[in-house]
Amino acid sequence: MNIAILGAGVFGKALGKILTDNGHQINYYDPNVYPEITLDMATYKANTIVIAIPSIFIPDFIDNYPQELKTIPTILASKGLLNADLFADFSQFSVISGPAFASEIMDGKPATFTASSPYVMGLFKNDQITIELFDDPLGIILCGTLKNVYAIGAGYHSDSMNDMATFIERAHNEIATYLHKHGADPHTSDMACGLGDLILSSTNRESRNFTFGKRLKAGDNINDILNDLQTVEGYSAAQIIDAENYPLLQQVKDIISQYSQE
Repeated sequence: MNIAILGAGVFGKALGKILTDNGHQINYYDPNVYPEITLDMATYKANTIVIAIPSIFIPDFIDNYPQELKTIPTILASKGLLNADLFADFSQFSVISGPAFASEIMDGKPATFTASSPYVMGLFKNDQITIELFDDPLGIILCGTLKNVYAIGAGYHSDSMNDMATFIERAHNEIATYLHKHGADPHTSDMACGLGDLILSSTNRESRNFTFGKRLKAGDNINDILNDLQTVEGYSAAQIIDAENYPLLQQVKDIISQYSQE
């Protein structure tokens, strides 16, 4: 099968490795990595499109997205959106998300993802990759965004393992509440894309969101941290998320606001 991956960053390349291992032909679109390849070239004869560009760029990207590409089966792998509205007119739309560092995937280590359709499972599942099916695209999207914000808070509290563990446990419960109030299935928070990804992102130095929170607590300048890490999805999401009635989300927003003003 011919698959176009939009976004050739480390995660896009990791997804490409999985799909290549499964016998698929991959074409990447990413002007920053392959400036000679246009979107038309990358999607020519594509049977499936995987979106793996940073979420902050997705709204503008989809605003200018060719209508004919919206009829091709499309899988969202980016994390950081707060709804699925941008994809309402895509005829075959699915989501994949889960606790997986790109470096470990590239090294052949096992990983588990949550996918919203059997079609995604058929593409990605192999001896290395386990796929959990859960038909809740919105919930999977929200989990992938919320866990990044909470990971900042976990990093901020990481000087005490007891405090950090309590924060993560409360964050898991808060995610379930958020999903329920925003029209998703709260049980999605118990899947790999929810609790699994929350734990991975909230306890590991390889997580940029966790590192961001940890460095804030250490007193590093927020602009220096952002420059060093380049992409901090939780920071971007915290700017736009409505945290009213969600104490831990509000706490993270307040922490970011405090350090932004210093």
